[in-house]
Amino acid sequence: KTKDLKMRKAHILTGLAAALTITACGSTAPTALPTYPDVSIPALPGAPTDAGSVKSNKLLVAPGVKSNVPSFIQSMFVDTVNTFVTESGSEVIDRQLAQRFIDEIQLKENLSESYDTYEGPVEAKFVIIPTITDYSWSSEYEKAESRKNKDGERVHYPAECDYTGKVKGNLQIRALPSMKQILSLNLTGRESGSKENPPSRKCDEPSMINGAIKGAIADLLVKGNSDYVTLSKYVSSQGMITGAKKAEGDIYFETNLGRLNGAKEEAAVAIYQEIDGELVKIASGEMVDKDNVFNNKSYITVDEDLVPRIKRGMIVMLSGECTGFGCKWDRTLKDMSN
Repeated sequence: KTKDLKMRKAHILTGLAAALTITACGSTAPTALPTYPDVSIPALPGAPTDAGSVKSNKLLVAPGVKSNVPSFIQSMFVDTVNTFVTESGSEVIDRQLAQRFIDEIQLKENLSESYDTYEGPVEAKFVIIPTITDYSWSSEYEKAESRKNKDGERVHYPAECDYTGKVKGNLQIRALPSMKQILSLNLTGRESGSKENPPSRKCDEPSMINGAIKGAIADLLVKGNSDYVTLSKYVSSQGMITGAKKAEGDIYFETNLGRLNGAKEEAAVAIYQEIDGELVKIASGEMVDKDNVFNNKSYITVDEDLVPRIKRGMIVMLSGECTGFGCKWDRTLKDMSN
């Protein structure tokens, strides 16, 4: 029964919380890394001597269409994608321009449809088209009951309604103005929730139904999953390695990717070198603690064996991978809830 499952999850999560708390107490970078001595690192051919500017994407987000899906549900997915773009350090362009695009292109339900070149004003490099292709919800009533726990104490469990939302979605990236399809991801999401002492056994409260569907839509793009990582490569701002510092025997690479362009403490990054027009991944890394993430710069650590491969002028992007105690804990809770 659902209540038995919840009890087992509670015991497991208690143990995980203790284990993860121990893991979270690791070492952090020294404070004020900018005051530590510079370390000479090799540079890519043609790498600028100064920090240069971060390459921030301007993106247009246009909701997809599906005749069996209400527009307010499509809007929920659009909001999720807008948040994703903003947190990646890029910019969603003006809504009026987006609406003009929607009016002129006339998006179709056939997701593989070819389109004519967009003739309107183009400020964006790509258009992202998020589409909910299907959704459903279900509910179940569980009556109140009392039972003895392992200590022999009688425990009362109130009546509750359990709700589950499920969605399927598609996310396309098309180049502007050509409308050539660059990427298409098929996504699935699921969310469950409960309400104790419901007003009736019907379990059909609109707020709970919408909450389950909204949660399932949020589950379509979860930090650390492969689709999130793939999308990050197209959406995230591009900074570069600008130097390095040595502090307490460790090397910290400096990048001009700061808070203004999406940098956050303990955020996962990917370090690339552009070769023949393609981004070739050289290493994964992680931004350090919040005291060393600034508006226009931050510092990155990589595995010790990869340090010699990092060069000034390499591209740095938020990777969307899951690192740090908070992210791992969120993922664990999410997996357990489903």
